[in-house]
Amino acid sequence: MTKITRKDFLGLSAAAVTSTVFGSSASVNAMQVTSGTGNSSRPTLIRDADLLTMDPELQEMRGTDVLIENGMISAVGKGLSVEGAEVVEASGMILMPGMCDGHRHLWHTVDAGRLAKTQPGLYSTYQEWKMRTIVSMNPEDHYLAGYLGGLMAIDSGVTSVVDYAHGQINAENALAAGKGAKDSGVGGWFALQLGVSSTYKPGDVVPLSVADSQRIAATTDTHWATAERLQKEVFSSRTDIMQLGLAPSTGMGSNIEDINKEWTRVRGMEVKMLAAHVHKPVSPTPQGTMGNRDSGVPDLQAAGLLGPDYHLAHANRLSSEELKMLRDSGGMVCATAMGEFPYMASANRGPSVHGRSRAAGVATGIGIDVNLVLTQDYFEHARAAFWSLYLSPEGTEIAKAYKSEDTLDFVTALGAKAMRLGDMTGTISVGKRADLVLLRTDRIGFAMLGSLADRVLNFGSLADIDSVWVAGRARKRNGRMIGVDWARLKSQVAEAQARIGSSAASITFT
Repeated sequence: MTKITRKDFLGLSAAAVTSTVFGSSASVNAMQVTSGTGNSSRPTLIRDADLLTMDPELQEMRGTDVLIENGMISAVGKGLSVEGAEVVEASGMILMPGMCDGHRHLWHTVDAGRLAKTQPGLYSTYQEWKMRTIVSMNPEDHYLAGYLGGLMAIDSGVTSVVDYAHGQINAENALAAGKGAKDSGVGGWFALQLGVSSTYKPGDVVPLSVADSQRIAATTDTHWATAERLQKEVFSSRTDIMQLGLAPSTGMGSNIEDINKEWTRVRGMEVKMLAAHVHKPVSPTPQGTMGNRDSGVPDLQAAGLLGPDYHLAHANRLSSEELKMLRDSGGMVCATAMGEFPYMASANRGPSVHGRSRAAGVATGIGIDVNLVLTQDYFEHARAAFWSLYLSPEGTEIAKAYKSEDTLDFVTALGAKAMRLGDMTGTISVGKRADLVLLRTDRIGFAMLGSLADRVLNFGSLADIDSVWVAGRARKRNGRMIGVDWARLKSQVAEAQARIGSSAASITFT
């Protein structure tokens, strides 16, 4: 990776203004052809693989070929042959769709390990860590975090993410983070948090209450200008596989009129991903605000604000009625099952909602959430999505009827729908984008018996990933990322961590 300088980021303002993201459903399909990541014009033929298609019509197919052309899956069948194609011999291997992560914070990647969720006393300082760290990172750090975070996602078989970007205090940092994520080649959404307003700096003494109030404040003209620059300078092409999303500053406890104004402006920008953290308040908020009824979904419905762009992360205690509202309006839910295990101890949170949400017909996925403290092996998170169902009686009943493919649905077909990408990715189907993961099965611990879904969910790991294609471009082959110097990146991270840690430690909260 070439070292990016502050001058490079300042030069982003010269980028041309082009068309806005996603318009009609026809323009959504245009995202199937990637730009900026360099597809090869040469077809790729993956030969004789066992296919875990996650397509309900195709299901599991043994000894089958998949043809990739122009970034798309153009054929699935036996005995395929195309002159001039690169042939990947995959006998005995399992080919599955690239996985989807509906909620992670790529900017955390640069400081991973600073806290530990397995040390709850230390992890309880997460918000203070965040408030110190976001003012201690520069644009180069944010580029590195976004770039590295995207590469690590691809390495783990995750080809689409919702990057909930809530650590960027100014336009320079936001544009750098967005460019890093995009340059990594991972697909999905860069969802910028509006309202981040931290004004203190390393070496300052600041009341904790002031720092906390600035963590997400009211959206200002400065924030809107940053969002518009991101749209024009980084995410201007509707054919790129990563697009701009926004996370409004208004949410739980906000006046419905203020929410309406902010969300209307987001939608007026034709941004098609409106991301939100949602936790049920301990007690109802005042009338006329979000959270007066349940988790606030009924308040939004009454105001006519629900829609297919509304993406809720966490949302643990959503009621059955709220889930029906989301289903009927096309809303999406993402649970972060592994990270949410401790929520059982919280009166206003509780077990992850994904089982009930899926059963209610809502587009539902899962995500890592806190890259800072959790494993990048996404198969571990998929397993957590199943085991966490047993944390409640209702979830236990749901789990009784599950097959392995029902859990894998959260990270493939249904997970893609829960990111507004269901028409593009999530299954091995002709016409879908060629987001694919090829797994070796020769490791002694990788079971030989059972369905493909059983074997992948119960025994698969990051170490088994032989190859990854994102929009038809090979990003990992023979177990190694192509063109990635992990040692150099790790050295850059070590330098950044030392500098960030020192700056963050110099801030005193009173």
